[in-house]
Amino acid sequence: MKLFQRYAFRQAMLPFLITLAALTGLAILTQSLSNLNLVADRGETLLVFLWVTILAVPQIVALLMPIAVFIACAGALNRMMSESELTVAAAAGLSRRERLSPFLRVAIYATLINLGVNLFIQPAAYREMRQAIYDVRTDIAASVMRPGEFVAMGVDVTFYARTLGDGGVMSDVFIEDGRGTASTAYSARQGQIVRAERGPVMLLRDGVVSQIEESGTLSSLTFDSYEFDLTAFIDPTDAFFFKESDRYLPELFNPSPGETARARGRGNLLAEGHYRLAAPLYNLAFAMIALAAFLSGPPRRTGYARAVALAGACALIVRLTGFAVQAGAASTPELNWLQYAIPLAAIAGAYIVIHRPVRFAARRLSPHHDKAVA
Repeated sequence: MKLFQRYAFRQAMLPFLITLAALTGLAILTQSLSNLNLVADRGETLLVFLWVTILAVPQIVALLMPIAVFIACAGALNRMMSESELTVAAAAGLSRRERLSPFLRVAIYATLINLGVNLFIQPAAYREMRQAIYDVRTDIAASVMRPGEFVAMGVDVTFYARTLGDGGVMSDVFIEDGRGTASTAYSARQGQIVRAERGPVMLLRDGVVSQIEESGTLSSLTFDSYEFDLTAFIDPTDAFFFKESDRYLPELFNPSPGETARARGRGNLLAEGHYRLAAPLYNLAFAMIALAAFLSGPPRRTGYARAVALAGACALIVRLTGFAVQAGAASTPELNWLQYAIPLAAIAGAYIVIHRPVRFAARRLSPHHDKAVA
């Protein structure tokens, strides 16, 4: 790059990084409010709360990156235009393409980073987040068990543990199970919640199970180890599975029958896959729209506030249209090509707007045009 191009690149790159960091921080603050129940209701530590919040950052960054590109390019161009730096560069012999290239370079870098986040980082982070949230929601010991208190688990089951020690080992455990026709009571010296193949179970050691038979007699049986099933006390909606946002690109385009059924149709998976590939193009589209606001005509002494506002509105319309097409493509896969067409059309439209005045000026100066006017 030439000296001016390196200078312009720094003028756009630094605001891009600052804007992206600021927007991401604001989005994380908003996102973290929905995760407060992990600490307030589930009794988890602050580290779990922070870990789940951090794992949501890649998708937030991917969504905000085009906005940061637009703000950075618009801010850098506005300052360089107000100080006549771009005008001096043009007078020094830099072509329009050479003046545009530093800003497009920032957009291209953002596009590549966005693509990498969409294809690799986001699904990996969301898989880890899904596992962490599942572990929290199915952690009965942390969410329900309160040492020294009788706790109702469901309608007809009551649980008690005198103490809760390290590793989740409980002492002097008592469970009353009133489900069914007979009432059953379990008492054990120790108990611990473990994960079995069928789900979480309470592993009781050195205890007695007592049951009142239908005839009214009491029967008792001692045991060394007994597994009390806890799957009935877990919300079925907390079942562990990967959503569309958690899957890698091959899983979205070539799903198994089970994955297709879980996603309620192959259309949702295809729409997500095409979105991952098409969304990075909005970085280029937003950069071109910002460039069109400043370079579509001669320098304006009155400023570019109106042009920037119009460009921002156009960028917003383009992005909202993209979201609408993605939602429609979930039920109509034939619309997936529009996910690419919308940002590409915005890029082409901005290119035409930027170069149209040059073409018109060339026509006005051509001898054939003068003869036609005469």
